[in-house]
Amino acid sequence: MKTKLLIFSLLIILLLKNELIIAQEISSSQIKVTSIKINDSPLSEQSWKNITFRPQDSITFYFEDPAGINKKILYRVYLNGILINPELAPVNNTATFDQLTEGAYIFKLQAHSLDGWESAPTVFQFIVSSKTVSSVDDQNVQQTQSSKQNKPDQPGILTQNPLILIYVLGTTSILLSAIILFMIFGRNNAKQVRVERPKNSVIMEELADLKYSYKRVKEELKNQTEDNGYLLKQIKGLELSIKNLETANLHLFEQKERLTESKRQLEILQTQKEELFAHAIHDIKNPASAIKSYLELLNSYDLNATEQQEIMVSLMESSEDIVKLSQEMCTIIAQNKPEPALKFEKASVKKLIDKICNQNMSYAKAKKVTLLNKSSNELPDVKMDEVKIEDVIDNLVNNAIKYGPENTIVEVRTSVRNDMLTVEVKDNGVGLSESDMKRAFQKGSVLSAKPTGIEQSSGLGLWLVKKTVEEHNGKVWVESKLSIGSTFAFELPISNR
Repeated sequence: MKTKLLIFSLLIILLLKNELIIAQEISSSQIKVTSIKINDSPLSEQSWKNITFRPQDSITFYFEDPAGINKKILYRVYLNGILINPELAPVNNTATFDQLTEGAYIFKLQAHSLDGWESAPTVFQFIVSSKTVSSVDDQNVQQTQSSKQNKPDQPGILTQNPLILIYVLGTTSILLSAIILFMIFGRNNAKQVRVERPKNSVIMEELADLKYSYKRVKEELKNQTEDNGYLLKQIKGLELSIKNLETANLHLFEQKERLTESKRQLEILQTQKEELFAHAIHDIKNPASAIKSYLELLNSYDLNATEQQEIMVSLMESSEDIVKLSQEMCTIIAQNKPEPALKFEKASVKKLIDKICNQNMSYAKAKKVTLLNKSSNELPDVKMDEVKIEDVIDNLVNNAIKYGPENTIVEVRTSVRNDMLTVEVKDNGVGLSESDMKRAFQKGSVLSAKPTGIEQSSGLGLWLVKKTVEEHNGKVWVESKLSIGSTFAFELPISNR
């Protein structure tokens, strides 16, 4: 039975060899087979399309790497659609098969790289048979030669006996008919074998490809998992660094807030100190100027005992003011404290005006200016800081005398309206320009009008007046005309809260 199948397979291969041969198509990305050997004996390229050998023989395919591929190449070897070796390293570039059973085989070779590149497959077909065509022909040749050597002169049996010839021809015809019938009825089975085998081969190849792809995906997944673990560690480290940076940033922000608050407090203290010193210097300047004027008055005029006594009292009061201001400044500097807050208490504005006019009377006489106290005797008490309002009235009266020409008049007047007490200091001196009136109460502003004596102007007096009055919830203003005179006034709420 095996012999019949083998003969049938050989006849089918010989008759349909053009249909079964799988040609090798070489391209730039295809593996090139350089040599094929059976038992170390090379085959000619013409016989590559029809390879047949015995089961005890071995076949070896020699190949070279695809041209122009600058990658690490590995190979996959398939035999009848079964993956033999998925990762054949390119050491010898050979594939050897031995101890194969009888039958038809399809050999496929495909190159690939680790980054997913694959070459076009290279395919060969060969047959393993214990009784090859070449061996059958050799035996026939040997028998013919031996028979010739044994009976060289005898004629052939077929020529001697026609019956034998007819028998042989009939037998041959019957055998050929049987072969043709067998081929006709067995062709479907042969086709099925020929068709089903490639179909099964394709399925096996696809299965092998899937297995290989699954293996690669699994390895890639493992690599990705390792990479993800490393990235997760880096992310955790970065998150910890971010958290530390956020904490440090929060601390820095808090320190910045504290420094900003400290800076603001220092700026406030600095501003208060500057204002305090401005107050003190200006307040000291006025009584010092008054003392100087009193001394000049004592030296320049013949005064009676009563006038001398009045001047002495004024000198004592001015001296006490200077000492009081000096002690207050020393205390504030020693304790590093800002200017003390206002002390609101009910006091008489009338008494303050009378005191200021008496203190500046000698100064007015020295400047030959008439000082008139026309304040009302029935003024209500006002809730105020008595010391600060005294400085305000003294500044306005002293300025009117300082800038007043000889033989001019300075008047101090008061009025009450709508729960507001108003104090006005009016003179008929040189007056102020429009620009001077706009800058009159600005800090450090020196007006165009000049003192009529040797006095100096600091530009702080009217600014301090405005600041103190506004701290008492009041307001200050000036009305003036050039060559006619000026009126500086302020008002305070009677019931200051």
